[in-house]
Amino acid sequence: MSIEYNIVRFEPQLNCASDPNCDDVTAVVVGMTATNTDTGTSAYIDESFRLDPCMPPDELNAKAETMVKQWANARNWYINLQRQIYQRDMAPRPMPDDYTKPDFSNANLGAEYSEMVINETNINDQELVEEVFGDALPTPTPAEEPAEAPETPAE
Repeated sequence: MSIEYNIVRFEPQLNCASDPNCDDVTAVVVGMTATNTDTGTSAYIDESFRLDPCMPPDELNAKAETMVKQWANARNWYINLQRQIYQRDMAPRPMPDDYTKPDFSNANLGAEYSEMVINETNINDQELVEEVFGDALPTPTPAEEPAEAPETPAE
């Protein structure tokens, strides 16, 4: 499996709040995508990085690749993007468009529960629920017996 990374967002921001005449960059919004080349699944992450000290745009452009690599490493972007891709690749997917679901229109569902037995006075009565719907409830698994602690010799 191969992952490709691309910078898809690089937006320098000027320090206009403190000095409207300043042309130095005070922050950069950087966005990166990662794509699993086998599945086509992609993920995106972005963040704003403050520059201290501010720098002229031409200096930022000259250092941009190195800075982005450092930021991505420091913020664990690569592993976070791979996690997103993995989760998407492992998530349940819808069936293909040509899938035909079973026809339930003539199914005999819930015939043994057709009489309404739950009302406002017994809605929270667990005994009644177990008595009426017991065979439909999941079977509890027996708790494992705790292992006995080994005896410690008396000193």
